[in-house]
Amino acid sequence: MFQSVGSRLFLSYLAVVVVGLLAASITISSLLVRYENEVLQLRLAELSAPLLTAMTAALRANQQPSAVVEALTEQAKSANARLLIITSARRVLVDSDNTLTNQTLDRPTNGNFGSFTDKNDQWVFQQQVFRQTATGLTPAVIVVARPRAAFADALRILFPSLVVAGVVAAGFALVVAGLLSRTITRPLRELVGIARRFAKGEYRARVPVAGPSEVAELGGAFNDMAGEIERARGSEQSFLADISHELRTPLTSIQGFAQAIAEGEATGAAITPAAKIIQRESRRLMRMVEGLLQVARLQSGTHELASERIEPGTLLATARAALEPQANEAGVHFAFAESPDLPAVRGDPDRLAQLFLNLLDNAVKHSPKGGTVAVNAMRDDGHAVVRVRDQGSGLPQGAEKRLFRRFYRGENAQRDGAGLGLAIAQAIAEAHGGSITAKNVDAGGAEFTVRLPSA
Repeated sequence: MFQSVGSRLFLSYLAVVVVGLLAASITISSLLVRYENEVLQLRLAELSAPLLTAMTAALRANQQPSAVVEALTEQAKSANARLLIITSARRVLVDSDNTLTNQTLDRPTNGNFGSFTDKNDQWVFQQQVFRQTATGLTPAVIVVARPRAAFADALRILFPSLVVAGVVAAGFALVVAGLLSRTITRPLRELVGIARRFAKGEYRARVPVAGPSEVAELGGAFNDMAGEIERARGSEQSFLADISHELRTPLTSIQGFAQAIAEGEATGAAITPAAKIIQRESRRLMRMVEGLLQVARLQSGTHELASERIEPGTLLATARAALEPQANEAGVHFAFAESPDLPAVRGDPDRLAQLFLNLLDNAVKHSPKGGTVAVNAMRDDGHAVVRVRDQGSGLPQGAEKRLFRRFYRGENAQRDGAGLGLAIAQAIAEAHGGSITAKNVDAGGAEFTVRLPSA
């Protein structure tokens, strides 16, 4: 019944209101009691003054205590009071009501003011110590008492007003609680609606960032997630379009030449060139598929990587040796510089070798004849950093991140390439906890920087 946030907020507000009303009732009751005591003491002091003066004067005239009380009883009753004379030991000698004679009275709790109970009625009194100098009369205490107005009577008088005030406050609080709960939960309801629309394919739907800070933060987080999903969907669609385009060209060649051979259009000496084209395009497809699978496995974390201590310089030397024939054929030279404090790294030697091989291969392909590929390996803040710089035409504007996408190829890239080399290099670097970036250099060309955590 109370599973929604709105109902729980409403209940919490209601509980706060009830607790507040109870606290207010207790506070008002205590204030009423205090006020009653103060007023009662004030009135008692005003009433007692003439009676105490009269009793004191009569006792000093050596009248008997009983006669003094009897003479003033009518005056005291007219003021709804009673008179008592007690000993210093608190024993009652004379009581104008004749109910407490010879009983013991409690001592006052607030100066000369105190209270006692007689026949289930509470009385408050003011006392005054009387000391007779004449011999034969011991020190005594004269008391003027008055019945305490029952607290229930005061509450009975105020109860209707308190009930009306409580009902008005509770009604107002309930209205405010309902409005607040709806105001707080409105962004959540909107978030639910947007989430359902998003689930149905409206990837551009966003939540208004409004409401309390926590709810607004939730809406902002949802919008960030929706943006990432929308970008991922866009990347997926772009990838599907790219792979469809990349696969269509070799498949068209394979299908066309295979059909020519099957239908007899390619005969004799023409069969061998056709078969070579089919073989070349098949290999290209295989490289493309294997590259895609490798990127997918590395990015998903399902590819098991070895964990060995490796010297980056050894990997760079291996990659240089593998690409030396290709570089010589292109008229490109290598210039290697390795810092003595280059740290070792930990990872999969085959994958890291492929990373550096792809970078050097990319640099050779984009360097002009007679150009130099500069490789600089050093330590930087606990990382092994390898920079590969070519002397080509540089990166197109805004291509610093696009070139790591699958199937991206620059203007001067080889047409038979799959466009996966840099995407694989980035996936390998990130799988080892590192990174790879690219930028243009002022002297011309592009520079790729690989950062790998040291072992």
